Amino acid sequence: MSFIRKINKGDSTYLAKVESYREDGKVRQRHLEYIGKEENGKPVVKVDINKVNVSSVKRYMDIEILHRLSLELGLPKLLGNYHKPLLAMIYAHLLQKNSIRQLPEWIEHTTICDSLQCETISTKDLYESLTNLENIEFETIEKSLISFWRKLEPGDSNTVVLDVTDTYFSGSTTECKPRRGKDGNISKLLQIGLVVSFKNGFPLLHRTYDGNVNNVKIFEDLLKEISDNGLRGIILDRGFFSKINIKDLKQLGMQVIVGVKQTVALQKQFLNTIDRSEIYVKKHQVVLKETIVYTKSFRYLGGKLIAIYNPALEVLKRDKILSGDEKGKNIRYVGYSLVYHNTEYTEAEVIKKYFEKDVVERAFKKMKGPLSLRPIRVWLRRHVVAHVKVCYLSMTILSLLEYKSSKIKISGIDALKKMQYIYKVKLRHSDTKKEWDKVVTMGKTQEDLLKILKCSV
Repeated sequence: MSFIRKINKGDSTYLAKVESYREDGKVRQRHLEYIGKEENGKPVVKVDINKVNVSSVKRYMDIEILHRLSLELGLPKLLGNYHKPLLAMIYAHLLQKNSIRQLPEWIEHTTICDSLQCETISTKDLYESLTNLENIEFETIEKSLISFWRKLEPGDSNTVVLDVTDTYFSGSTTECKPRRGKDGNISKLLQIGLVVSFKNGFPLLHRTYDGNVNNVKIFEDLLKEISDNGLRGIILDRGFFSKINIKDLKQLGMQVIVGVKQTVALQKQFLNTIDRSEIYVKKHQVVLKETIVYTKSFRYLGGKLIAIYNPALEVLKRDKILSGDEKGKNIRYVGYSLVYHNTEYTEAEVIKKYFEKDVVERAFKKMKGPLSLRPIRVWLRRHVVAHVKVCYLSMTILSLLEYKSSKIKISGIDALKKMQYIYKVKLRHSDTKKEWDKVVTMGKTQEDLLKILKCSV
């Protein structure tokens, strides 16, 4: 039986393939071939470079990072029998902007199939995975992810931000009528309600709705799920405010910070009572990241209504009104906004939390930018909804990557870009027919990233 023998000569350790045999009753060793040297505890094979050919070159390290993160999140188990083509689509979604029909060819030039332990992934597999995604209990996936995020963000994981965005699609079998989007274009619209954690913007829940459902109804639909998942505090934009929603929040024992649209009744009841000289003083001042505001609280609906006065905004808006750009507006209330809350935070803490809730806006920018939410290039309604779920799952991986890469002050997208040129090269010896893999050289930043992500080449 042959084995590898270490031969120490000076400061070097050489490796040789030998076999044992018996001669004159003694065990001896026969040298079969020289293997190479041992460096840093690892064997380094000696080969004739003139007899080595490149068998294949595949995109490697960015794929490896995404796969490690998906394993950490538990996505293969959560996605069940359909996980291989779905994860392939999610990885491709983060790295490549091709259509589904073009993805199999791109996948062949990556190590995706090696990571997922499958031979090939076809266009049929990808389309079927979209259909099968409809059969997966997605609420179970979200519950598991919420539990995961809580371990990373224990201090403030129960406070969330909810917002809604819209996107266009061209589904031929849907009955949804064209509507005007936020950018003014008219097309078939799909709305996505997204709940993210306040501190790091981790995606927790999402649901899709037709374009004609208003924000108040979306919130009513999501509220019970938010509560059932143990999320006790929520921050909302003013489009979600209604007295019914406030009543429901109280019954569920939840705390809320929500913007309130000015009405004539609220202006008369509260804003008319404010003395400008009284509010515009140091003790009512709140310093935000980009501006300074002044506040005054009133009792309202079992909580407090905070009137926020922004002098800089007042000057800007007043000039627009006087120049005729915003006709019909009452100058008396320019510069004021309203926020309701039923928390134990101070006025300053409430205002800072409300105006620093841009984590969900950044999440939407990721969905519509790097995650290619818009436009949706699938036609069947179930595929449209499945595409949004793929975006959501892609965001979970990207959010975990950003959480880790932020330690060296690199965004998740930039981290993937820095890894995209680390390929795995398969080499083949023309005489021995032996094959082995070689990973291209990395730079310092790439090495630091791999240490943080606990990945090895």
